[in-house]
Amino acid sequence: MAGAAGDELTAEQRAVYDRQLRVWGVEAQRRLGQAKFFVAGLTGLSAEACKNVVLAGIGSVTLFDDGTSAQDAHPGNFLAHAGVADHEGDVASLTAAEATAATLREMNPFGTVTVAKASSAEAAGKEAKAKESDFAGITEQMLAGVDVVLLGGASVAARERVGDLARAAGAKIFAGAVRGYAADFVADLGDAFEHVVETGSSETTKTTTKTVSFVPLRTALRSSWSDLGAGRDGGMRRVNRLAAAATMCAAFERNHGRPPVTKEDLDAMSAEIPGLETANGVKPGWMHSEALVEYAGGGVDGDDAINVVVAESPAVAAIAGGVLAQEMLRAVTKVGEPVRNAFFFSAANGQGTVENLGCGA
Repeated sequence: MAGAAGDELTAEQRAVYDRQLRVWGVEAQRRLGQAKFFVAGLTGLSAEACKNVVLAGIGSVTLFDDGTSAQDAHPGNFLAHAGVADHEGDVASLTAAEATAATLREMNPFGTVTVAKASSAEAAGKEAKAKESDFAGITEQMLAGVDVVLLGGASVAARERVGDLARAAGAKIFAGAVRGYAADFVADLGDAFEHVVETGSSETTKTTTKTVSFVPLRTALRSSWSDLGAGRDGGMRRVNRLAAAATMCAAFERNHGRPPVTKEDLDAMSAEIPGLETANGVKPGWMHSEALVEYAGGGVDGDDAINVVVAESPAVAAIAGGVLAQEMLRAVTKVGEPVRNAFFFSAANGQGTVENLGCGA
């Protein structure tokens, strides 16, 4: 990819982006061409999102290089696998981030894709924190000037820590993962995200500027069940149970330093459900253990408890990655109503829902 888009779109750019120019206009496309994205955690979900935002014309994408070999890239990261196949040099010395960047550069000539590595000094200084954050090398300085951050497959500790860094740097952040056949992402677009929405018919379109607030990822991931139905038609009855499972799994990970991965883990968490329902004023039986199993990415045995951790589903990554990329682009174009502030998808019923984790009505 050579050179980011300037202030004016060239004739070639107008031809390439013709369809999206019809959707969100020239000004929004200019914003995309000047935007800077930072991506860490190169999972299948991240690969899908990166592919879509690069094709849309993002000006600059920086991939965080955690040192993972390209040959050991995440199984769902098709961009890295393609980069390995096309690499003409020594594959053994190629990292997953470098292989991913090489593939992305071939997808769109209007912009740049770079790789950022933590310095050896930074890595050494963060080594003690490695257990609490799998992205310990990411610093606030790395995020300076960045518009949008994406964390893929990050631990709860990493989501909270990097979420705080992104807020301090003035960047918007998305953190998502696919676990088996379920996917989710949580967004923080800041305290006052201004955007434009259109209402009415094609003949009588009305444009309105709105401002909505988001909470930090740290707050969202600690939401109580009683918060989930805030401002929602139907209240708690309409809330996706995967959202409740997400908060339970986040609490488990904080307490145990790892996500729930065994039958015993899920059985113990299921036993907590009645108490949580009572504490949050939720009707008994509202939550069920199947949602916990699904969110944790587990197969189900006869006892409705986790039997085996299922790898990231490519189909689910493609679906959720498309929605995620759309929201990342919206964070820059500021056209349309954003997801506020979480999205959950289940392959079991083929449905995706927008959920409110702590943002209030």
